[in-house]
This record gives sequence, C-alpha cells and structure tokens, in this order.
Amino acid sequence: MSEHFVGEYEVELKFRVADIDVLRQRVIALGGQEFVAENQEHDTYFECATSLEQENISMLVRDMSPSGIKLWIVKGPGSDRCEAVNITSVEKTISMLNTLGYRRAFTLEKLRSIYFIEQFHITLDRVSGIGEFAEIAIMTDDQAQLATLRIQCQDLAERLGLAACDNETRSYRQLLGH
Repeated sequence: MSEHFVGEYEVELKFRVADIDVLRQRVIALGGQEFVAENQEHDTYFECATSLEQENISMLVRDMSPSGIKLWIVKGPGSDRCEAVNITSVEKTISMLNTLGYRRAFTLEKLRSIYFIEQFHITLDRVSGIGEFAEIAIMTDDQAQLATLRIQCQDLAERLGLAACDNETRSYRQLLGH
C-alpha cells in the first residue's frame, strides 16, 4: 500500500460534486498522479451485539477491482481515527469476523478513482444510490498535526474549486441511513 495511506489518523474532507469528470480534469491539471482508476469497490460493513455504530466505529472489508487491493479497515472511534491493513483473502477475513461474532450489517458499492497531489490523496467516488463525491485526505501518526493538516486540505479544496457549501460531513454509511 502506498505511503499515502499510512497512519493512525486521517484528515478527510468530503464534497458533493456535480460533475466528477470536470473535477478529474482539475485534479490532473494540478499534477494529480493516478493511483487507481475506475475501481469497483465492494465494502462489507460489520456490526456486533454492542453496536460499533453507537461507539462511532465503522469496521469493513474492502475488495477493489481491477486493482486487486483488499483491505480490512477500522474507522473511529471519532472522525479522525482510521487504520487499514492489506489482506489476501476477503472471504477468509469475513469468515474470521463472523467466527468472532461480527455480522454483516450492509454493503456499499462505489466506483472509485484515487489520485495523489503532493502528500494528499484525492478520491473521486460514484456511490450507488447517493451520488458523486470528492474526498481530500491525508493520514498521519501525529495527532498534534490534525488541525494543521485540516487547513492544508481546505486549501487544496479551494485550489480544486470545491466550495465549502458542498462540504458533506456525513459518512456514506450515514447518508445511506445505516
């Protein structure tokens, strides 16, 4: 996995986008380097008897194709905590989580492209049922840097022409009502 995705914390700004293809051209014009393009992602979210959602935690297994990237991701508690690890088998990981008492809560399908600009990753998503989105994010192990990194993400959003009024603070899970 790229060094862009290493860290215990993630600063992420999400925006609703009217035309993702126009934004893609802006990203490329700013020197965006393609990491993956038009990957179909299948995210399986899990829950347990104590409700991860009530603890402000999301746990999911992500399968990306055609890139072949497979991840186990835990977001939370809170909006800044995010850790991911590469896995080799989605099926085996799901089986192990089921054995531990976790159950599938829902799945999320999206078409995702990821670009790198400087230390940031720009994610362009078409999410089934809710629309098109852009995320500007950066990961770090240094919690003291979160406020500074948030300002830098906002600066990049402005350079990309993303308006503050289009900022979406809810997760895809919340937008889908799960």
